[in-house]
Amino acid sequence: MTDRRSPMPLTDLPMAEWLDRIGEALLIALLAFGPLALGVVHAWSEQVVVTLAAAIVLVFLLKLSLCRDIALVWSWTYIPVAVFALVAVLQLIPLPPALVDVISPNTASLKRELLGDLPNAPEVLSSMTLSFYPHATQRDLRLVLAVAVVFFVVVNVYRDPTRIKRLLVALTAIGGGIALLALAQVLAGNGRIYWVVPTYGRVANSGPFINHSHFGQFMNLSIGAALGLLFVFLHEAFTGRFVTPAKVADYLGSPAGKIVKVLLAMMALAAATVFLSLTRGGMISMLIAASFTTMMLGWRQSVKGRGWILVLLAVGAFICVLWIGFDQVYDRLATLREFNEAEGGRWQIVKDIALAWTKFPAFGVGLGTHEVVYPMFDRSTIASLAMHAENEYAQAAEETGLIGFLALAMLGTGVWIGYSRSIRVASVPICSAAYGLGFGLLAILIHSLSDFGQHLPANAMLTAVCCGLLIALSQAGCAMHTASERYRSGVRGTAYFWRPAALLVAVGVTVWAFLGADSARVAQAHWNKALAAEKHLEATEWWAPQEAYEYLFTHATAAAEAQPGNIHYQHWLGVYKWLSLTPYSDPNTRQLPPEVIPWLRQIVDQAHQARPLCPTFGPLYGFIGEIEHFLLGDPNGAARIGTGYRLAPSDATACFAAARIDAEAGRAGEAFEKLARAVQLDGSYFRPAVHLCTSDLNRGDLALLLAGDNASRLAYVGTLLASLGSSSQPSAVAGDSQAGSDDHRQLADQAQTRVFEQLRQRCAEPDAPASAHASLANLYRQRGDLEAAIGHYQRAVRLDYDQVSWHYALAQLLAQADRVDEAVHQARICLRLRPDHTSATRLIEQLSDRPMVP
Repeated sequence: MTDRRSPMPLTDLPMAEWLDRIGEALLIALLAFGPLALGVVHAWSEQVVVTLAAAIVLVFLLKLSLCRDIALVWSWTYIPVAVFALVAVLQLIPLPPALVDVISPNTASLKRELLGDLPNAPEVLSSMTLSFYPHATQRDLRLVLAVAVVFFVVVNVYRDPTRIKRLLVALTAIGGGIALLALAQVLAGNGRIYWVVPTYGRVANSGPFINHSHFGQFMNLSIGAALGLLFVFLHEAFTGRFVTPAKVADYLGSPAGKIVKVLLAMMALAAATVFLSLTRGGMISMLIAASFTTMMLGWRQSVKGRGWILVLLAVGAFICVLWIGFDQVYDRLATLREFNEAEGGRWQIVKDIALAWTKFPAFGVGLGTHEVVYPMFDRSTIASLAMHAENEYAQAAEETGLIGFLALAMLGTGVWIGYSRSIRVASVPICSAAYGLGFGLLAILIHSLSDFGQHLPANAMLTAVCCGLLIALSQAGCAMHTASERYRSGVRGTAYFWRPAALLVAVGVTVWAFLGADSARVAQAHWNKALAAEKHLEATEWWAPQEAYEYLFTHATAAAEAQPGNIHYQHWLGVYKWLSLTPYSDPNTRQLPPEVIPWLRQIVDQAHQARPLCPTFGPLYGFIGEIEHFLLGDPNGAARIGTGYRLAPSDATACFAAARIDAEAGRAGEAFEKLARAVQLDGSYFRPAVHLCTSDLNRGDLALLLAGDNASRLAYVGTLLASLGSSSQPSAVAGDSQAGSDDHRQLADQAQTRVFEQLRQRCAEPDAPASAHASLANLYRQRGDLEAAIGHYQRAVRLDYDQVSWHYALAQLLAQADRVDEAVHQARICLRLRPDHTSATRLIEQLSDRPMVP
């Protein structure tokens, strides 16, 4: 609490007030920038967030240094925040192995197991960090410090009603603007954020956020700020008066009630956009938080009779949803009936994380390292890599251990104690804001059980502000300070020393954070160019001129040099070097000549040097093992591939490489399991997996299982098996060859029959795509049913007119059916779409001598 011994000299007041206004402007800019920058998901936007947060705390510390009589506001909630940050700092410090053996024995043993085979293992293992991936821990620590300083400044600066209301107005305006953007994109959008930024699934119903759950958390916090502001205005208007519907109606009709109507409209619109974004977690958490807030309003005598606010809010939101998209919202909520589908494997992830936590209970595996540690414990049915745990509490326990988790629990306890104290203060209108702030915080706490929205800086900053306001309200609730009362003398003796020292420390941390964020921005900019070059090279199957490779390596190397600790950049730089040898391989066999062996050894050596950056990064082990086993003949390669698969079973390349090892050993069942996972992770592995089944394993039935019910995949497997069934074999194995050929033909017939039935059923539906009709037409053509083939090709070209190959196939079928005039018409369409179509020209010439059939 502040020291109230003597007021600050008036000569110092303007300087402090001026610096506070600068800090306030920076804070509002930060809170507005976060959601507008897609929630802050790119390195450049993270740098902006770190810079603004640093500027805010530096301005505040400068004020304390210049105005020595202003006391620092103390809150015990600073302790858990500091403990959490210090845990992350400790995870980055290289510690003696003997100490790590004591405080985290499994960390030490796992690192020795994974890195003990390196040539320089004694040097690498001479010291250890508790984090398995220090680069990721540093990145998350920067953001944690940015959020922490915003919380600290809000607790200290926002101590009077005017300033608090001004901040609540800013939060409400920002939230209202984001809600309007979301509504505009729903009503008049093109499936892109800002009508420019592409999204997954071509759906942009979450404002500027890519993930609808993240949008739901942001909007619930914004609704809470608006609700808090509304309660403050109503408390001021109805203090000491009994609230009746008639008085409420009169107030809303008066000029003073305009702001209340605006706030109600904003909250109704924001609530509607949460429902329209189809985030189940956002909807459910909002309803639970609203119920809790209504209960608290009914419990407190000072605010009884104000439950109508939430009723109006619910009615307004329902009207908006009913008008715009009630059916979609209803269907989305209806999926909750199927719990297994709704929870999407999240519960299994939590159980797997619980197992991981038991291995590293005290200090965790490192802040931000879930992505590279969790896969080795993954037993969920989710094939794709879980970059986040979909549960903030589980991930916090996994990454920071029991100490970090308890620190967050203590912080939450402190904030809710602040909420309880604030709502007990009936005489101070500004304390009514706690009801709204509590609504927003409860909503995101519930939502965090099934989402990772607080990892988004935009949401984390807003949460920090709400928590800081609740602490400020609780401390100042008994005697809320006016502008002049906020400036009190502190402990004069020590202030002259610790305040400048704190400013210098803050400057040093700011420089560290800024340089780290800037290197991330530079690296990501180069990496984006490298990815664009990779896409171009993939289109040529890596048969490209030297200039294309030079462009790729220029930017990939620049990214790796800007962030030498980034394991992803180091790994893919090695992969690019390997793929750059493609032009040296035999075009038919894809075998590399002996001359490239020294290059391969150099690539492997560089990859081994990168392993200590993140010992649990499985894809790197699989990459090394593939080169060693399949190209260099190193006996350690197979074991390395096995390690890669154990560490990263959600990496398609690791799965496929491990399947090849199983196939070599004749373990067909295990190979198929890994092949199926590889195909599920990355569909481009389907054809290589099919060839592995039919050639290495000689199991056409497994190839058919891989295809599943996918018509195009079944057609590919059927064609391949038919070609294998018709191929001839040497006479020495004539009996076995004949049996194998019969099996292949039988399986091919099964595949083609399944394809035909699936396409026939799909094309009977009114929304069948053009490609389905074209595929079915081709099958009817193979069966000799010309009329059916013609009919489906005609439907296909009606749905997708620009497909030249379909027009030409239709022309050929019409010619076979002696419908010459229609055939010529289709051939001429081919020439209009593609003037150089020689086959269409030849067909017209052939048909010109044939009579027209009416």
